[in-house]
Amino acid sequence: MATSSEDRDRPDTDEAPPGEADAQDTRNEDDGEDRAAAGADAAAPARASRPAKQAGAARRPAGKKPGARPRAAAQPQGGSLGKSMILFLIIIGGLAAAFAYFGREPAAGTAGPKWKTGDKSQVEVTLVSTDIKDLACWSAEEVNGRHCAFESPTKGWSKGDADDKKLLRPYTTTDRVQFLASGLWSEPALTDGKLPSARFAVKCTYTVEGRMKRPGIRWSSEGAWLDRTDDWYTGLLSDCKLITP
Repeated sequence: MATSSEDRDRPDTDEAPPGEADAQDTRNEDDGEDRAAAGADAAAPARASRPAKQAGAARRPAGKKPGARPRAAAQPQGGSLGKSMILFLIIIGGLAAAFAYFGREPAAGTAGPKWKTGDKSQVEVTLVSTDIKDLACWSAEEVNGRHCAFESPTKGWSKGDADDKKLLRPYTTTDRVQFLASGLWSEPALTDGKLPSARFAVKCTYTVEGRMKRPGIRWSSEGAWLDRTDDWYTGLLSDCKLITP
């Protein structure tokens, strides 16, 4: 087939004519610039918000996470100190009450046995050797011919002799029962030279002879009189024996 001169002059490639190629390059460059501008515009708000977030983080106290609740203010020390003082006073008051209870003088005729006149009972009496001169009572009353060493706190007995078998003295048993009795220091087990130097106990037969109304009691020759508001049993101690520890 014959070719025309126009066909022979057209290039074999698919390249666009020079004018069209230049126009296409211009459009591509414009599109790239538009995309770059759009990307810059999208990044601008993010960059703008970044300093604000950094400023907020700077204002936030160290160690706190976003959204964490603020800690409650520390309680004043005065409340703790006040509670400690109250607890201390309660403990001290309890100890004082316990000491007062256990150190009080045992009451006679309240928690003791219910004896009757004529009863004979085995008792264990706690003593020291000086009790022969320290223990005493006062009352103007006589019970079965037995009496105290004093008629009043300031006056000795004036109605008879001071025979030990008639002279009433206060005694306390090892289980804290108190009563008045005579005859103890006349017992062979308690004669001079046979008494222990430390506190000791004796087991005796106590014969109950009656009750004395509200006697005055003294546990030491140098001590004060204790005026009792209860009645005390009176009687005779006999058949006494030292209790070996």
